[in-house]
Amino acid sequence: MFFCLVFGVDKFKRKSSGHVWTCPNCSAKDVYLVKNNDCFTFCFVPIIPCGGTKQYYECFTCGRVNVYQPQY
Repeated sequence: MFFCLVFGVDKFKRKSSGHVWTCPNCSAKDVYLVKNNDCFTFCFVPIIPCGGTKQYYECFTCGRVNVYQPQY
């Protein structure tokens, strides 16, 4: 028998479902607060968070990333 187990560290990104802002770059209402941290993964499933959580604002239309809360 042969078993292939895959493990490692990968970025785990999740967006908040709260307030939505307007992007200053493309004017789309598609800017969300994103929380990102590294996680230990086993078979591509994030299991244990490693390190601190980084928070930033990302537009899912044009891809612009901003560390400060948008004005709109």
